[in-house]
Amino acid sequence: MKLFEMMVNHKINNIRPDELLSLAKQHKVALTQKQAQDITALLAGKNINIFDIRQRQNVLGQINKVAGASTAREIESLFNTLTSNF
Repeated sequence: MKLFEMMVNHKINNIRPDELLSLAKQHKVALTQKQAQDITALLAGKNINIFDIRQRQNVLGQINKVAGASTAREIESLFNTLTSNF
């Protein structure tokens, strides 16, 4: 399990805008190029652990500021899906 957590966190902390847009499209999350750029800039190099509820909520609050509440809720749902099995 720990390996999976490390892989997911590494991907989130190093995701590029085009990768985020592709993921968003796969999961039917409405995201613009600008929002993807803002979100990836926000995540870059921060070593965020989305399996830690406090860190996840903090990141979602920041995403809310750059992408809006609706998008933050959709991303929260995606994060919950990724972390619910662990």
